[in-house]
Amino acid sequence: MKIIHITFFAIICLLLTQVTDSRELSPYTALPDKIVFDLPDVSGKQHTLDDYRGQVVLVNFWASWCPPCIKEMPGLEHLRQKLNDQPFEVLAVNVGEKKYKVWKFVKLIGFGLPVLLDTRKDTFKAWGASVLPTSFLLDKQGRIRYRVQGDIEWNSEDVISLIEQLINEEENEQ
Repeated sequence: MKIIHITFFAIICLLLTQVTDSRELSPYTALPDKIVFDLPDVSGKQHTLDDYRGQVVLVNFWASWCPPCIKEMPGLEHLRQKLNDQPFEVLAVNVGEKKYKVWKFVKLIGFGLPVLLDTRKDTFKAWGASVLPTSFLLDKQGRIRYRVQGDIEWNSEDVISLIEQLINEEENEQ
């Protein structure tokens, strides 16, 4: 019976990886213009979106058991490195896992982005997310402008261009 479960899990993981290859950022306005959160990182420091005002922020909801989430992590890191001199930040929000498990996983893979904890899934649900990974791109005023469900190539020229457009928008636009 264990072999059947393991095989079934492997097939599902393979299918999820294949299905999400064509995802792209799409304009998103289903939530209020400005949404907030207050989450601790793996070190215990609290983070709010107000901490990142004036920066374009990519909020990525993920879990350590999610193959597409893990698949896109290197791309998220490369994107952050590529835009290192810009007002841009990536916040990787772990959904539903305990602090120690997340900390251990992050250390094991050497993930270098800020990792926040949504252990009760409250923020994930409040943002209208239901699929992992789900990512939101916020403008410098903290308004959600784009969303993608599933993994994408974060360091593609289209994504970088879109983020640079948001970075270069004037504060009084929109």
